[in-house]
Amino acid sequence: MSEAVAAPQDARIEGATAQQQARNLPFQFHGDGFEFFRIWIVNILLSIVTLGIYSAWAKVRTQRYFYGNTQLDSSSFEYLADPVAILKGRVIAFVVLVAYSVAQQVSVTVGLVALALFLLALPWMLVRGLSFRNHNSAWRGVRFGFAGSYGGAAMAFVVWPLLGMLTLGLLLPLAMHRQQRFVVDNSRFGTTPFELKVGAGPFYMAFLVMLAILVVGGLLGALLSTVVPPLLPVMMTLAYLLLFAFATVRLTNLTYNNLHLGANRLQSRYSLGSYLLLMLGNLLGLVLTLGLFYPWAKVRTARYAAEHISLQAGDDLDDFVAARQQDVSSLGGEMGEMFDVSVGL
Repeated sequence: MSEAVAAPQDARIEGATAQQQARNLPFQFHGDGFEFFRIWIVNILLSIVTLGIYSAWAKVRTQRYFYGNTQLDSSSFEYLADPVAILKGRVIAFVVLVAYSVAQQVSVTVGLVALALFLLALPWMLVRGLSFRNHNSAWRGVRFGFAGSYGGAAMAFVVWPLLGMLTLGLLLPLAMHRQQRFVVDNSRFGTTPFELKVGAGPFYMAFLVMLAILVVGGLLGALLSTVVPPLLPVMMTLAYLLLFAFATVRLTNLTYNNLHLGANRLQSRYSLGSYLLLMLGNLLGLVLTLGLFYPWAKVRTARYAAEHISLQAGDDLDDFVAARQQDVSSLGGEMGEMFDVSVGL
């Protein structure tokens, strides 16, 4: 009897010890608004001069700036994409967009056929895009990866949203949950998969609050339109900002606080008040500078994310990364072959 009692006690002690040993590693972002402004303005000018061709190189420069200035445990992230691959993807996307637009002008029937073909192609584009992004993202020499299937993407991003609309929104939170699960559970660091350990219930709670914001904002807008009509646009703008801020904060916290990588997990501390102030500050800066504040807005948003997300490291990260490097090394040639024709969307 005493041994049976001791066993649960030992398990609890070991669990408490493991929690105490877990290290809290904050993300850090060292980017500067003026520094990124110089990159951004050159990217725009060269993209205009080259009729958009340079935009692929502009994306790589931008991604490398933000990846390189984001650190975890004193190590920066890397963006390894080839601009030529991105350019190929953009050419394909442009051709598809032009073809779709022309089809819409020909006839209703041709337009519906084009829409059906687009919906059929959408899961493939999503899977290839996520595969391309993850495969070209790395930390401490280990690439991320994505193993989602066409069928899984079709269910998450086509079938479930359609069911959500057909049920007048009843299944939309479930669709959001399925989409997050698809993206997270099919992502990996090296050979270790990420896991999203949360059900659909919290997504329904978030959806109800968002619905309440819409209803209250609409009612107040209708009331103001009869009393003080000029205030209606202001009220609707504030309601939209509040809705967007709440959705971002709640879904970010909901996803990251339930995201696990082996014995490691992420922690998100976004708050509605601080994020709303961030949005308002960025919006005001963009309006007052006619858009020139964009680099500072992007840097401020990246810094906010880094300051409010951290890694709860349950593993010795050096040993964990070394193991991932050893596991991945044998797959290097095969992975390069697989992603040689990926679409950089």
